[in-house]
This record gives sequence, structure tokens and C-alpha cells, in this order.
Amino acid sequence: MTHGLNRYRVAITAGFGLLLLLLAVMVANLAAQMRSLSLAAGDNTQWSIAQLDTEFANLNAILTEQVAEGGLSRDEVRLRIDIALSRVDIINSGRAAEIFGDNAAAARQIAPINAFAEETVALLDAPGGLSEDDLRRIQEMLRDVRQDVRGIAVLGVRLGAEQSEARRAGFARQLLWTAGVAIALLFLMGILLQLLIRLLDRAAQRDRELLTSSRKLASTVAASLDAIVTADSEGRIIGFNSAAESVFGWRRREIIGQKMEDTIIPNRMRQAHRDGMDRYLKTGEPHVVDSGRFELAALRKSGEEFPVELNITTTDVEGQKSFIAYVRDISERKIDEQKLIDARDRAQTMDKAKTRFLTVMSHEIRTPLNGILGVLDLLKTTSLTTQQERYAKIATASSEILLEYVNEALDITRIEGGALQFSPQDFDLQTLMSSLVDVLEPLAREKQLSLSLHVADGMQMRFHADNNRIRQILTNLIGNAIKFTDRGEVKVAVKGIHGPDVTSVRFSVCDTGAGIVPEDQEHVFEDFVSLAEGVGRQRRGDGLGLSIARRIAREMGGDITLDSEAGVGSTFTLILPLHRCDAQTAEPARVHDQGVSAKPGCAVLVVEDNDINRRVLRDMLEGMGHRVEEAVNGADCLEKAAHAPFDVIFMDISMPVMDGIEATRKLRASGGPNAQSEVVGLTAHGVEEYRAPAKQAGMNRFHTKPIRLNALHALFADLGEVTSSDYDDIGDDDVLGELIDVLGAGKVRDTGDAFFAELQAFADDARDARDRADMTALAETAHKLTGAAALLGLNRLEAVLATCEDQARAHDVAAHAKQLVALVDLADVAQARFVRRLERAMAAAVPD
Repeated sequence: MTHGLNRYRVAITAGFGLLLLLLAVMVANLAAQMRSLSLAAGDNTQWSIAQLDTEFANLNAILTEQVAEGGLSRDEVRLRIDIALSRVDIINSGRAAEIFGDNAAAARQIAPINAFAEETVALLDAPGGLSEDDLRRIQEMLRDVRQDVRGIAVLGVRLGAEQSEARRAGFARQLLWTAGVAIALLFLMGILLQLLIRLLDRAAQRDRELLTSSRKLASTVAASLDAIVTADSEGRIIGFNSAAESVFGWRRREIIGQKMEDTIIPNRMRQAHRDGMDRYLKTGEPHVVDSGRFELAALRKSGEEFPVELNITTTDVEGQKSFIAYVRDISERKIDEQKLIDARDRAQTMDKAKTRFLTVMSHEIRTPLNGILGVLDLLKTTSLTTQQERYAKIATASSEILLEYVNEALDITRIEGGALQFSPQDFDLQTLMSSLVDVLEPLAREKQLSLSLHVADGMQMRFHADNNRIRQILTNLIGNAIKFTDRGEVKVAVKGIHGPDVTSVRFSVCDTGAGIVPEDQEHVFEDFVSLAEGVGRQRRGDGLGLSIARRIAREMGGDITLDSEAGVGSTFTLILPLHRCDAQTAEPARVHDQGVSAKPGCAVLVVEDNDINRRVLRDMLEGMGHRVEEAVNGADCLEKAAHAPFDVIFMDISMPVMDGIEATRKLRASGGPNAQSEVVGLTAHGVEEYRAPAKQAGMNRFHTKPIRLNALHALFADLGEVTSSDYDDIGDDDVLGELIDVLGAGKVRDTGDAFFAELQAFADDARDARDRADMTALAETAHKLTGAAALLGLNRLEAVLATCEDQARAHDVAAHAKQLVALVDLADVAQARFVRRLERAMAAAVPD
């Protein structure tokens, strides 16, 4: 019977499929014919072909009038020629070309028209415009093709009409054929309907036959797992299927009639099983029975315990209660779960080991880098040949790249370990963006790219956030834009939407580089993914920058998005929620302890357990004119600090015997001569790991190794700002204020930036000066810079530059070299003071 039903099902399915296929073919053909007729009815191609003759006649009239009277302008003549030529294009393409097809007569008539068009275009494109001879030439060619134009217009109308008539006839035939097929389909559908009714009758009869048996098996089938064990109210086994034989190892004939507690329940669980059965039979309250699936232990015939998933239900037949247990052996699943747990634990252990390894390695790499970069900075202050200076620059650049890798590795470990910390502070957004673009502008200029910045008016205010992390993210985005753009420009724009307390700030970095295809746009944010391979220092990349930038942005409550098109460029957008500062309650800038004396020639104690780093830092400080003593650990530091005062103490964090944190804490609590001295913490680890304990111990500043020579200059310049009388006359605030009133703060800032850039170039050139010609050129440059320093109110720099000029004109190379060291030291201090004085003068110029 089942075989017959299957035949009916196949026949009906095939019949309906055939009907649907035929119907689809008919509808498709009919739709195509209707579209064709619709296009033919609404097509104005024949009219356009007929207009060809009209436009040529108009052109002939215009040319005749122009040649005869010259009353028309050349532009009007060109316009009429362009219109006529556009009609020529119509007959060579689109529907017009389909109408003419392979018609030989059309081809013969179109050829001279095309030749006329080509010669006319050549005359129009010739330099100098259309001459009278050109117009006569066009008029002659026009007369030659008029007959062909008229013929092609007539032929086009005739051929179009013939094709339209053919389409209508085809549509009529298609319509008749479709009607015939539709009648046949209706007849077939009637037959199939009768077959379907017969099939339904047989299925209903079979359903009635199966209904009784299906009711008996429904409860068992619904809950069945693998093994099915049935027991009576006394716990004797009365049912044991073949799957149960495989699971428990008992044969059915062996176990039927035995109690479950004696065969398949472990000994340690038998008492609980008896208590549960008695409780259920007395109270009817289920605890295990009818409670769904749960995991338990079972016993095989061999005595082996194994885990099972169990579901127990009950049935009541003629007053006799029976228990049906559906049992699934989950031994393999438990083994797999344990393997997964073990694998997870191993992965977590390895991840912790990796994080620890990266942290330790970053420390160990920073330690020799401190010595390398320090020595390279010292090397640049000596007299070098051009080749040696190039070698030094290459070594410095390579070391800085390695240092950047170490920083990125540390950031990854902090983010993955949840140890990333932020140091929010008040900052001016315009100042942050301007300084960032100023730093990166030389890289863009090197590649002849335009780097621009636009900060919306509503965003030129102060915010409270970790501006160093924002700078890190934007440096990566702008640096990448410059790095992967070879031509064009990089635009940086800042705008936002103000909420009640928080502003959603959007930093957009748009470039005209190669762009990124859609399938790679999310990959660029993954670890160690770098899509572009290149040569040169601007193509360095380990594939961590964007990954770290996005993770930091998300930790700050924002995100980075990418919109890019291959071959056009990319736009990276950083979105951050930033808290606005109240101008009246903004936290003032930090002022150092008035008791600190950090003038040049101060006493410095270097506490460092690494001998190389200690020597390099000592040489750098002594080169700056300071007196230096050394200590090899915290205990040695306390001993030396107890007998002599020091203006500044550079304290390494990680040292044997006593670390820097403990030494600083004891130094502050000692009440000795250095209890109030400036303590600068140094670490080869990340800043975040030690910032809080260093601050609590009493450190004034904190710096990550390697500490560079320019950082030391800035540090001492900042320390000496309040109390150093040697630099009190470094600038004149009145001169600067007057200059701001005349030129405006923006132009004064630009002028200052240009001055200090030229001053740096002067210092670089002065180091290589060897002969009289070099000294003469330096004297002229020094004279120009002296005037600029006076204009900016930089009194001290003006005096030193004047001395440099005098020594250069006297060709005193030795004295000039000595004066150059003082000039370089003073320039760093002067630039920092100039920026601060400019900010103060600008603030004073704002009315209350």
C-alpha cells in the first residue's frame, strides 16, 4: 500500500512541476512580447532618425547665412554643428543601430555620413577656431551627403515600421499559443485533482489504522533517549530494550525480574534510591520521578560506574504503577567536557605566561634601549662627519621603532589583562590637535602631501579626559594616513554633538590613499594584520597600531569606524564621549614646589642598578652642566641622601636590595636634607603599573625608560621655571603682548614655530662648520635669527645669538662650538617658556 501511495505522490509532484514549468515559460514569453511591443510603441527612435534630415537642413541654412552675411557668431554655428553631429551618433548606436541591423543599403548611406562627421569634428577641434574656409568646407561636404541623409531618414522610418509590424504578428501568435496551452493545463489540473482526492482518501484510512497503535507508543517515543528500562512499583525490572543491553552489559533474559538497586544502581546510592521510592509511593510527591532530565551515576554488569543522563516517567495501567527510565550514556561527553576544561585551563595558563613574558621582555628590552638611545643622543652633541651623522640617525630611528614595538606589546598585555588605566585631566582640544598636526606635518611634507586641520567652532574648548591616550590614537590614525598615501592630501576634522554634560566628539582622518576593499576593512583592526607592504621608514608596521587604537577607544567608551573605497581613499573616524570642563572650575595647571631649585648646574643623584644606564644618564646630565653622584640601589640612595642635599634625584623603580618605591617613601619620611627634593621615577615597565604607588610614595614625576636628552632638557626647563634666576630674563612678556595685539595670537604662534625650526637648523649646520666659508654663512644666519629673537621678546636668546654671530665673523671655531652648547640648552628652555608665555599673554588679553 505504501508503495502505491508513493507512486501517487511522485506522479502528482511531477505533474504539478510540469504544469508550473509550462506556465512559467508561457508567462515569460508573453511578458517578453509585451515588453517588446511596449518599447516599440513608446520608442521615438524613428522620429530621431527622421530629425537627422531636419537638423542637416538647419545646419545648411545656418552655414549659408554665415558664409553669405556673417551675421551669426561662431558659437551659434558650432552649436548647430554639434546638434547635427549628435543626430549622427543616434543612427550609429542604440535602437537606431538595431533598426538598420545588417541592411546593406543603410550601410552604404551611413558610411559617407560618418565620414562627414569625422572630418567636421577634425575641423572643430583644430586650434584657432573655425575660419571662413572651414565653414565653406563644411558646407560643401554637407551638400555632398544631403542625399544620403535624406535616404537614411526614409529608410529608418520604413524599417522601423516593418519591425513593429513583425512584433505585433509574433505577439498575436504567442497569445494564441498561450491560450491553447492554458486550456490543456486546466484539463491536466482536473486530472491531478482527482488523483489527489483518491490519495487523501487512502491516507485517511491508513491514519485511522495507525491511530490506536500510535497512542500506545506516543509517551514512550516522546521521552525515549538511548536505553529504556521499565520497573514495577517494587523496583523489579519488567522491560529492558536492546539499547539498555548495550549500555549496561546485561542480557534481557538475565536482568528481567531483578531489582534495579541490585543491578544497575551503584552501592553508594542504593539506600537513597530505596528511600526515594518509598517516599514517592506513600506521598506521590516526585523528587526524581517526572522531574525532567538530570545527571546521575549508574552501574554496569562489570561493576564499572559511569555517568548517565536520566529521565523517569510513570504509567498507571489497571491500578498498577510502573516506572519508565530513559537512560543515555554520557561517558564520552563527560570526557570531552573534561578535555575542554583542561584545554581552557592550559590556554589561560599560557595566556598568563605570555602576558608575563611580554611584560618581562619589555623591561629587559627597555634596559639596553635606555643605554643605546642615551649614547646616540650624546653622540649627536659631538662633532660628526656627514656619514657618521647619517649612521647615528639610522640607529636612532631603528631604536625608536623597537621602542614603539615594546610600547605596543605592553598596551596589548594591559588591555587583555584588564590593567589599562587612564589619567584624565583638563586639556584644550584645539591646542592638542594643533600640536599633534605640527608634529606630523614634516612626515607629510617629506612625501609632498598636504596635511590640514579643521576644528569646528563649537569644539574649541576644554575637556576632561586622558589626552595622552587620545593623542596616541590620533597619532596612529594620522600617521597611517600619511604612511599609506602617496599623492594628494590628508584632512583632519573635529566636530561633535553636545549633550547635557558630555560631548560626543568625532575626529575624522580622511586621506586620498589606495583605500581598503570592503572584505578587508574589519581585518585592519585585528592584531598583527598589515595589508600594505612597503619600503622605507614610513612603511614600518607590525599590525598592532589600529588594533590597540580601537581597543583603547572602546575602553574610553568610544569606537573607531572605517569608511573606505579602493582607489579613492579612506576615512577613519574616532568617536569619543568627552566631559566638558567648566571654565570657572577647571583645574589649574600643576605648579612645582617652590622650594625646588632646578637651575643649570644643580646637584643630581642617579639611582640605578644597571651600570650602563647609570653611566649614560650621568654623561647626559654632566653634558648639560649638572653635578652628578650615583647610587646602585635604594639603600645606597638613602645613605648618600643622608649626607648631602640634591636638587633632583632620578630613582629607578625596580632595583635589588631596596626598590625605588620604598626608597622614596623612606626618603620623604626621613626629614633629612632631601625630604623635599624633586624625585623623578624611572621604569622600564609601563607607566600605568607604577603610577599610583609612585605617587603615593612621594615621587614628583614619573618617566618611562629610555629617557632621552631632549626629555631631560624639557624636564629641567620645567623644574627651573619657577625659581631659576638664570632664566628670569629669557623673555619679555610686554613685547610678546604687544606683538599679539598687532599680529594676533595665531600669527605670533606660527612665527614662533618657524623661528625655533630655523634655530634648530642653524644648530645642526653649526655642528658641521669647518672652514671660513661655513663660518661666514653661519654669521649671516645668526644675524637674521638675532633680529627675530628680538622681535619675539626672547632677550636671552638674542644675546647668545649675537655672541654666536661675533664668534662666527671672527672665525673662532672653538669658541663658537662652546657657545653652541649653551645655545642648544637655552633654545629648549626658551621654546617651552615661549609657549607658556604665549598662553598667559593670550589669557590676559581676553576681557573679563
